[in-house]
Amino acid sequence: MTGLSTSISKGSTVLVTGVTGFVASHVAKQFLERGYRVRGTVRNLEKAEWLKEIVFKEYYDSGHLELVIVPDLGADHAFDEAVHGVSAVAHVASVVTFDSDPAKVIPQTIRGATSILAAALREPSVREFVYTSSIVAATAPMPGNTTHVDQNTWNDAAVKIAWSPSSDVDRSRGSMVYAASKVEAEKAVWKFAREHDPHFTINSVCPSLIMGEPLDKSHIISGSSWMRLLYDGDMTVLQTIPACKFY
Repeated sequence: MTGLSTSISKGSTVLVTGVTGFVASHVAKQFLERGYRVRGTVRNLEKAEWLKEIVFKEYYDSGHLELVIVPDLGADHAFDEAVHGVSAVAHVASVVTFDSDPAKVIPQTIRGATSILAAALREPSVREFVYTSSIVAATAPMPGNTTHVDQNTWNDAAVKIAWSPSSDVDRSRGSMVYAASKVEAEKAVWKFAREHDPHFTINSVCPSLIMGEPLDKSHIISGSSWMRLLYDGDMTVLQTIPACKFY
C-alpha cells in the first residue's frame, strides 16, 4: 500500500460519517494508520467514548481524530460544519433498519445521501466523495443469480416489492425495504452528480458481505449483528438478510 499514488496528500482531513459503526470505524482506522486526519460524525458523543478513550485514544489525543455531532443525517445543512476544510468524504452512515414501512426508511435514506453531497458542493476543499452503497442496490446476491452488474444495473424488483400494497408485513418485507432504500439512495447520488457537475469526483462502493474484527462490543451485541446470532444458533436471522431471501 505504501507505493500507491493518492489524489489527496497525507495529512489531509477525511470526513468519515457514522464513525462509531462497524464499517466506518474500520475505514477511519485505515485512514489514520496511513497518515491522514479523520473527522468522524456521530449522533451521540457519549456513545463514541470508546473511540476517544480506547481504540483511537492516541490519535484523538494528538488531534488526528476529531468528532462532530450530526444528529440527523437527512436534515438540511446537517453536514455544513462537518465538511469544512476536508479533502475527502467517506459517507458510510446510513439509515440501517429493517422497518417494513418504506415511507419510514426510503425517503430518509435518500436525504441522508443527498444532504451531504449538497454540503460538499458548497465546500471548495472537497476533492473526493465516496458513497457506501450495497450489492443489493444492483442485484439480489443469491445462489443461481448470474446477473452481470454494471453502472446501469439496478435491483428494481426490490423497489417494486417494497412499495407494493401487502397485508403480509413480516421480517422478510423489511429486508426488501432496506434493499429498496439502497437502490433509491444510490440512484439519487448519481442523479445529483449529473445535475450539479460537482468539483469533486464521486464514486460508490457496493459491498456484498462484510465480516471482520469488531472494534467495540456494540458491534456484536446489537440486534442486527447477524454473525453473532448465527453463532448462537438463531437461524431465523437468515430471513432478514436480503441475500438469503428469494424474490
